[in-house]
Amino acid sequence: MKRTWHIFLSVLIWCGLLAYLIFAARLCAREKKDQLVRDVQVTVLDEARIGVITPDMVKLWLEQEGFDLRNTEIDRVDTERIRQMIARRGFVKSVRVYTDLTGILHIDLSQRMPIARVNTVNGYNFYVTDDGWILPPQRHCVLYVPVITGNFSLPFERDFIGSYEALLQGDGKKVSENYLFFIKLINFVKLIRDNSFWNAQIVQVQVKNRMGNDGRKQWEEPEVEIVPRIGSHVVAFGSLDDVQQKLDKLMLFYRRVLNREGWDAYRTINLKYKGQVVCTK
Repeated sequence: MKRTWHIFLSVLIWCGLLAYLIFAARLCAREKKDQLVRDVQVTVLDEARIGVITPDMVKLWLEQEGFDLRNTEIDRVDTERIRQMIARRGFVKSVRVYTDLTGILHIDLSQRMPIARVNTVNGYNFYVTDDGWILPPQRHCVLYVPVITGNFSLPFERDFIGSYEALLQGDGKKVSENYLFFIKLINFVKLIRDNSFWNAQIVQVQVKNRMGNDGRKQWEEPEVEIVPRIGSHVVAFGSLDDVQQKLDKLMLFYRRVLNREGWDAYRTINLKYKGQVVCTK
């Protein structure tokens, strides 16, 4: 009898809980149906650190795409369509769009982090992000990242936008060579970024094309020069092989020589030769 009573109470409690949940769900649905959009709150999660996208820009995108949310019922807002529209914007890395019962449309997004700007003589002008995207420059802001200059070939068209990993599908030898050099170049920039001293010191990477051994314009991997923030010298880095060893050699030269003779003592510091540093005044 006691066991039967316990079972009865358990069933009664669960039935009451289920009835409450159904009632609450219907109440929320009714309130949501009657609730109009009263505000749009945009949160750019890394706005202070990156600064490419602002909340006002996102609201402008909504206007430009014809999303008139004023006096719109909350349950009629197509949050997925809004999410897809925002996600198509190049510097948007991830975005979440949702509404609440108070009439607020929330848009939370994160940005792609630029690590370098490529601005070449032959017409390339774009940013490279840390997750491997090529994106156009932004008219409304200047991003303080190392600049890659020069006159060299790249494995995509000048107006290319998107992930450069997709270029692995290229089937031409020239595309493959250019792609491998581009990857080396970006990995070099990432190495600079990950070291606090080099990140502060190196402001420009100049890429220099090389002629073939027979003097004709056959493809050879370019060499690079780096322009420091402090000092009037240029560092002839050579090829992008043994990068860490060359940076260590340059650091040792800075500490032992330039700290004593002055940062403007030389015009060129050449790291091309193994085991030595060759300088010109």
